[in-house]
Amino acid sequence: MSRHKTARLARVLSGALRVWAVSARVEEQPGAILVGEHLRIVPGWLVFRDGELLATHAGLPGLLRTLRHELAPEAPRGRLIIGA
Repeated sequence: MSRHKTARLARVLSGALRVWAVSARVEEQPGAILVGEHLRIVPGWLVFRDGELLATHAGLPGLLRTLRHELAPEAPRGRLIIGA
């Protein structure tokens, strides 16, 4: 994942956490994005929790759904609109 794409994904995830009222940090690292203390997203849309593969996604909608289930299961279901 290029640095530009990583930065954009980090911004999207930060916004999603605000919408879900989750107090976790999104941190960019070379080749990965950390969400909170336990979740790591690597190229190929692979999501790891504490080093164990949690899910693989083909795109952003599934990734966001998995993160919502993991980080904010009580958050209401709905749609996030991601602008350019």
